Amino acid sequence: MLLEEFIKKSGMKKKSFAESVGISTTNLWKILKGITRPSLKTAQRIEEFTEGRVTMQEMLFGKSSKKTNFQPSFEKRITELESRVKKLEALNLSE
Repeated sequence: MLLEEFIKKSGMKKKSFAESVGISTTNLWKILKGITRPSLKTAQRIEEFTEGRVTMQEMLFGKSSKKTNFQPSFEKRITELESRVKKLEALNLSE
């Protein structure tokens, strides 16, 4: 669950939530807007306060705690890198 979703569903005011986890409302706003990530300690406090509904992994990495398959993006990156290497090799051969 996303942090903003948790706050809305809980009916808490953002100011109250921020106070409950020991951060400023400005810091909470930056976290919610994706401007900054919480510190490890803050992420831990948020996970504890939300009783695990918002996980540290979601807070720190922006991913669900469910297993994800990274293979397609990994293979895509390798393909892109191989393509760049071929272009560089072609440039070096033509010099």
